[in-house]
Parts: sequence; structure tokens; C-alpha cells
Amino acid sequence: MMVTTTAGRTARHGLAALRQAPAGSRRALRAAATAATAAAAITGLTVTMAGTALAAPQAAAALTGTLSGHSWASGAYLPAATPATAAAFGAWRGAPLDVVTAWGNRATWNDITSPTWLYQRWQGAPQTIALGVAMLPEGVPGVSLQACAAGSYNAYWRQFGATIASYGLGKSVIRLGWEFNGDWYAWQATDPAAFAGCWRQAVTAARTTAPALHWDWNVNRGVSAGLPDPALAYPGDNYVTTIGVDSYDMWPAATTDANWQKQLNGTQGLNYWLAFAKSHGKQLAIPEWGNMTTGGNPGGDNPAYVTDMLGFFKANAASIAYESTFQGPSTGGNYGTGTTWGGTATPVPNAAATYKAAF
Repeated sequence: MMVTTTAGRTARHGLAALRQAPAGSRRALRAAATAATAAAAITGLTVTMAGTALAAPQAAAALTGTLSGHSWASGAYLPAATPATAAAFGAWRGAPLDVVTAWGNRATWNDITSPTWLYQRWQGAPQTIALGVAMLPEGVPGVSLQACAAGSYNAYWRQFGATIASYGLGKSVIRLGWEFNGDWYAWQATDPAAFAGCWRQAVTAARTTAPALHWDWNVNRGVSAGLPDPALAYPGDNYVTTIGVDSYDMWPAATTDANWQKQLNGTQGLNYWLAFAKSHGKQLAIPEWGNMTTGGNPGGDNPAYVTDMLGFFKANAASIAYESTFQGPSTGGNYGTGTTWGGTATPVPNAAATYKAAF
């Protein structure tokens, strides 16, 4: 995740190498009331192609928290994760992971379509894999969202579906072009119509070979410099399984109740995206969240943030598809530096203890 807002920007962290509720009843009630109000203000979007409305495909089965015991699917990103380190993290917190967040490489089309090393690692694992997938290769000159929207890359997306399905991972979550509203990736949606068109082409092509994939349309919380209004890049309900929002303890740091309210109820905050998801008949995902110790306005070792996030998940459990805490690898906060899941991020022992007790 890189956060770029109208207030400022941070250095790229983590992903460059590859990325009732203890909160109190008053906060839970405020969250629910704000979400309900926002939902009434957000309108749906119907997408047509060549003037004809597209029929919705068969819905992918919902993710569940059957391993963790939570009423939503609960996961983590772990540096260089393996099934063994995922099991170690689950054992440490006292609840197995339902979801493991991962990324392949993204320099070439082959990196995107056939990350066989990654699929081999997770083949047969009990967790659902939430895979960040580049919409465009970052090392191939001349690629563009506009060409993608015209269908020029559909063969790659059919190959992507065929390869992931061949490893038994055809029900994975695909975070295609994640954080597209920022300005730090090649697929930044400065042309939102082209981004939406590319998304539709990629999903339609991949569904011919992997029809059960989950497609997570994944924004960065807050007003970001790449596309101030991400809704302009929404591809339509038929092409999206869940609405995702990455949200860390920064911009602003949730070290006070007032700042937590900004994360929760501020412009394009958590409740805004919860309401957006509900208005489109989708569940909300939080694919990346965690304590930050570097970058802009970091909260540091802030256990209150963990409690607040758990309160948000519990208050909206029926509407949460999955959440995944981000553990390093090089910046931010890590709940277990020096443990078997490792990473080099700054330890946040107070937040870690709160997470372990709560999750």
C-alpha cells in the first residue's frame, strides 16, 4: 500500500518488494447509523455494453470464517508467506487464518498470467488466497488501460484463469488493479472509463476459464491523487464480487477518538465504502489494514486502533466479506518480528497483544 492523499503522501512500503466490540457501544452505534445514512445517499450503477444490459453470472460462493470461528473471513499478509508460516500465525493468535493475502511479480505478462511458484506454494492449502493481480505489466513498454479496454489483452486474461484454475485455486479472491485511485501504480485510473472497461474485459475473459473466481474492486481509503472519485471507475455489479478498501492507521493516526472518526466517517472513509458496497448488493472487504510506524501520520504501537477495527468488523459482521491484517515486510508495524512468520518491520507489542486477545 502507498497512501497518497490531498493532505500528503508517504514512501512506498511493503508491497514494493513484491504489499461486544471492545471499541464500545457508542462507536458501534455511530458506525451503524452513519453507514445507513450514507447508503441512502449512494446510487447504483447499471453497466451496458453495445447498448445491451449484461446478465449477471452465477454468484461466487461467499467467503466464510469457518477456520477462524469469526462470522467473517479473517486473514493476514505475512512476508514471504508459506502454509507453515500461516499456520504459525494462526497458532499464535489462537485462531487459524481463513484468508492469506499474497502477490505475484508484475514485470511481464507471464508474471501476471502464470505465477506457478506462488500457485504451487498454496495448492491444497485450507485458506482462501486473496491475490493482488496487476492490471498491466510494469516492465512492458506500450501497454495501456485503453488497449485493455478494447480487448487487446483478453488472451492473457483467459490464460490467467486457466492457470490459476489448473492449480485448484479457481475460487481465489482476485484484487485486480488494487488501489487504482492512487497514483503509484501503472494502472492508476486517471482515465476511469478505461479502467472500468479494462476490468470488464479482464473479468469476462478470465471467467471463460475460471468462472468461480471472486473479483475484489479494491480502493485505497480517503481521497487519493490518482482518482479523487473512485466510483467513476466502477465497472458494474455484474463484474464485481466484493468492494475492497485498504485502510491503515495513518492519514490520520487513530490515536484519538476524533481521528478514528475521520477514518470511519470522513470523506471516503470506512463507512462510506460500506454504504457503497451495500448499495451495490456487495459485501465489504478490508484486504489490507494494520498499525503503521513510518510514513505520513502513523499511529505507531496503537492498540486502540486494533480495538476500533475489531469493533467495526463486529458491528458490521453480516456485511464484511473478509479482512486481512498486513504484517510488514519492511516498514509499518509487525505483530511478530522474530517469530516464525518473521519480517523486518518495527515491532508493535501493545497492538500485537491486543490483536492476539481480540482475534
